[in-house]
Amino acid sequence: MKTIDNFTDSISNEEIYRKLWSDEGVFLDIETTGLKRDTSSVYLIGLLFPVNDDPRGKWDLKLILAESAAEETEVLKEFSRVFTGKTAKFITFNGDRFDIPFLKRRFEVNGIELPPVLSSYEGADIYRMINIYRKAFGMGHMNQKSVERILKVSREDKYSGGELIPYFHEYEKTGDSEIEKLLITHNREDVYGMAEILSVLSYTEIFKCAEELPEEDLFKLHEARISCHTGFDGEKTSELLIRFELPEAVPEPYLFHDLRLFLETNGKEGTLHVPVFNGELKHFFENYKDYHYIPSEDTAVLKTIGNLREKGTVENATAANCYIRKSGDFIPLPDNFILSGFPVFKKDHKSKNFFYPLTENLLSDQRLRDYLIAILKTNFR
Repeated sequence: MKTIDNFTDSISNEEIYRKLWSDEGVFLDIETTGLKRDTSSVYLIGLLFPVNDDPRGKWDLKLILAESAAEETEVLKEFSRVFTGKTAKFITFNGDRFDIPFLKRRFEVNGIELPPVLSSYEGADIYRMINIYRKAFGMGHMNQKSVERILKVSREDKYSGGELIPYFHEYEKTGDSEIEKLLITHNREDVYGMAEILSVLSYTEIFKCAEELPEEDLFKLHEARISCHTGFDGEKTSELLIRFELPEAVPEPYLFHDLRLFLETNGKEGTLHVPVFNGELKHFFENYKDYHYIPSEDTAVLKTIGNLREKGTVENATAANCYIRKSGDFIPLPDNFILSGFPVFKKDHKSKNFFYPLTENLLSDQRLRDYLIAILKTNFR
């Protein structure tokens, strides 16, 4: 077994780290000979943590490497020794589902007492913190390397953990130093990479803040305007652009998307692109029993008015025809959201897509901020 220590004066996003975990957070990543906890072994554990007794504030990247699968017990015992008498909050990427339960099971299989830092596990899984916004990020599979690409993090390592398993078995036989370098490089860059991608939380903070009923000083509106353009097919389309202040600056420009909406983020500013529907929609009255429908005008009126019309020209309204029609520009309505004073329109009675008329009053109204927050809260999960 080998223990390798690399010391550094700082890590990427140390400010974010300190804000979330003070100095108790430990980045952790393991390499295994397979995915089955009962039969596969842990051959490498990478740990990155601040050296608290170092007045210079150094960080230690500690790699615990088995030179063969038979040395797994030594690796696990060294892991326990590192945390003897210490508390730690492990920071992982998908560790809640893989690294932590895998380690626990390997301690059990090898008959080694589980260290307190695992038996009373408390930590943060970056994957779980951001995966609920995977659709908005436009990712089918959100792994660590995908997040690194968003943030333009470069790495020397080109392999996945699974691809390195046969290399480890070759290393067991030969002790080849070049293979050892491959194994160490992959784990080291996974561990350092977790620190480098902490800034991805500045993107998810946008949606998280929207969900938590933000204070008045968040999401300040800078501008709201209509933008018109002609597409490649020659069709003219319009969109509502809402420029606003982000809760915190993002490290790289990024464009989030829903099926109908786009959120452009750059520095401290966000721009929400909302498609504008131009055409005719209907506003349906819920209390249809109080209305008459006028077939010749394709509209509904209160019975007090309909009763004044000539017999045979009106009929009792139904839920499907109790509406008034309106033509113009409309914007989509976020789920479970209503702005008082703004009637809701849709294409037909069974439609589940709702719209607001786009008026100058809405563009200049502070309630547009409520509309923005409702979209950020619901449409990008």
